[in-house]
Amino acid sequence: MGATVRGIFLTIGRVIATFIMVGIITGCIVACVMTVYVLRYIGAEDEISIDSIKMGYTSIIYATNSDGELYELQRLYNTDGNRIWVDYDDINQYTKDAMVAIEDKRFWTHDGVDWRRSFGAFVNLFLPGASRGGGSTIHQQLVKNVTKDDDYRIDRKVREIFRAINLGQNYTHEQVLEAYLNVVPFGNNTNGIQAAANTYFSKEAKDLTLAEAACIVGITQKPTANNPFLYPEANKNRQEHVLSEMFKQERITEAEYEKALKEPLNFKKSEHYESINAVQSYFVDHVIEAVIADLMEMKGWTYTYAAERLYKDGYKIYTTMDAEIQTHLENYYSSWDNFPQEVYNEIKPQSACVITDLNGKILGLVGGVGEKTVSRGFNRATMAKRHPGSSIKPIGVYALAMEYNQITWSTLIDDNPIELTPGRFYPSNFDHVYRGPVTVDYAIQKSVNTVAVRLTEMLTPKLVYDFLTNRLHMNNLVEYRRGSTDIDLGPMALGSLTDGLTPLEMAGGYQIFANGGYYTEPYCYTKVEDAEGKVVLQADTTQNRVISEETAGVMTKLLQRVTTGPNGTGVRANLPNMPTAGKTGTSTDDVDQWFVGFTPYYVCQVWLGYDEKLKENNYGEIRYRYYPPPYIFRDIMEPLHEELEYKNFEISDNVVSMTYCTRTGDLASTACTSIDVGWYKKSNLPPTCSGNCAEPIVVAPIEPEDDDDAPRPITPSNSDDSPRDSDDERDR
Repeated sequence: MGATVRGIFLTIGRVIATFIMVGIITGCIVACVMTVYVLRYIGAEDEISIDSIKMGYTSIIYATNSDGELYELQRLYNTDGNRIWVDYDDINQYTKDAMVAIEDKRFWTHDGVDWRRSFGAFVNLFLPGASRGGGSTIHQQLVKNVTKDDDYRIDRKVREIFRAINLGQNYTHEQVLEAYLNVVPFGNNTNGIQAAANTYFSKEAKDLTLAEAACIVGITQKPTANNPFLYPEANKNRQEHVLSEMFKQERITEAEYEKALKEPLNFKKSEHYESINAVQSYFVDHVIEAVIADLMEMKGWTYTYAAERLYKDGYKIYTTMDAEIQTHLENYYSSWDNFPQEVYNEIKPQSACVITDLNGKILGLVGGVGEKTVSRGFNRATMAKRHPGSSIKPIGVYALAMEYNQITWSTLIDDNPIELTPGRFYPSNFDHVYRGPVTVDYAIQKSVNTVAVRLTEMLTPKLVYDFLTNRLHMNNLVEYRRGSTDIDLGPMALGSLTDGLTPLEMAGGYQIFANGGYYTEPYCYTKVEDAEGKVVLQADTTQNRVISEETAGVMTKLLQRVTTGPNGTGVRANLPNMPTAGKTGTSTDDVDQWFVGFTPYYVCQVWLGYDEKLKENNYGEIRYRYYPPPYIFRDIMEPLHEELEYKNFEISDNVVSMTYCTRTGDLASTACTSIDVGWYKKSNLPPTCSGNCAEPIVVAPIEPEDDDDAPRPITPSNSDDSPRDSDDERDR
């Protein structure tokens, strides 16, 4: 009986024990599943990638000073603030020790969570009036800064703890501290130790002293309340507390502690506010737009996305700007008082200037006169499409006619209007005077419209258009649009274009004379690196030959006559201390006035005019006492050449100086009674004058070798069968 009862109880006990064990196991399984579910639900399993933290950093634009040293020109950062990534080895030990001492003294011994501090912080969540902080490690604070997840809730704290544990499992303590020091806010819209060192002390992070490092680290507790620019006393108290903790934890010696307490802090408050309040220059504006355009082309991005990446991805942009030249231009263009004093009627015009070297490198530019009030606004130097007037003649019709050996220095061409249809003549000259046969030298000096039109008719406007677009990259010319075209006599000979050309395009075109016949598309930066130092954009500085060295040499000599010849329209541009060449250009009613010139060192373009063409009788006819652009050119260029060695233009050995007969344009003989000196390509010398000094030379048409490629004249597209009125009839 007793054995039977015991057996029954044992069986019942086993069943009960089995149920209990099953319940425990089931409960554990359910608890585990629920825990995993909850952790996933609250996002605690999400991992933080330190590699992704390096995104969203400030891009920096660099320039070179007069000593050839690289310096920071401009920072580009988004609304997240100014951040410059700095590697662990480039952060000094004082900064690392200060951050650990004040934020997480057991940082080097825990694996992401300091459970002692976390338990205290957890308890405080339930105690009225208790502190809500103090429990986070550097790992946890990094998670908080990266995720922006900082609500005072239990689920957020649990999520933060597990993310910090994951962070500690996947990265070393050095990597975590490096990342934290690069993201933590330091006030004044500044994030990260490198940007903070720049902002507060104009130093690199690696160069901070102990006192400076403690000062900056002390800001992190309350970035506004401890801001040294706003509350220096509060910052000083916090700095001393940081130093005290470092000393107590034996991270610095007593001597270092005492020295740091006494060290004066030289804050760069004024420099900081000047930099954040300053409007960036026209040059920087152009660099930004150029980089955005190149990123769009290379990566297929939209404009908006490329601009966003430029301001977030920590690019390093190395510009071509010459600091001395850019400063000189900005000073000159700061006020109308620096310009030739003119009568501008009721409103003043505007102006723009571009200076490059002889091979397309942009050294300086300005896009307007007066105080610049906005960044990335309208930049006349690069955005304004203006009618170039006669300044287009040398880079189009004359360069091609000389290259094709259709003209020489002394070729005689009839200065009379062309009769397009019975009774309709085109064009007129500025002074409405016609002189019959004139030399090319005279025609360029005097900017004779009729000669340019006759040469364009001979070459065909299509040939000139193709040269300007395909070889000189003047992409604002219009092939055909709604009944308008630039492939016509007026546009190609006299610059009366559908839209116009920018000052930058014009400056780029004139380099072909200054450098012996090569074209390089004007560029404002040499390269762009990403945050890792990899080159993502490289300027194309290839020199492409577009005319022969001989043609360039003769054209340079001809354009020197514009500034030195007896009939030159640009004599006021001639520099007293350096050879000068160039060309004037004017559109109807002086709405646009140009001088594009060059020396053996620089190409300089000056545009003066009105943003919009003034309506007839709006302000009366626009007239000047004299022609300002050559004066402006000289005022700008003369100081830039004062310290430069005098030198002449480099002219090919295949260009020679010869005496010619002014009556025939042939090389002079003993029978010639009126002679002058010109420059010629050895391969295209005129014949020697035969003695008949009254017979003008007839200009022959081009006869290409391949008839299929022969340029063909086109019929003017205007309804009245004549080219539209020249925008250059008032050219000097």
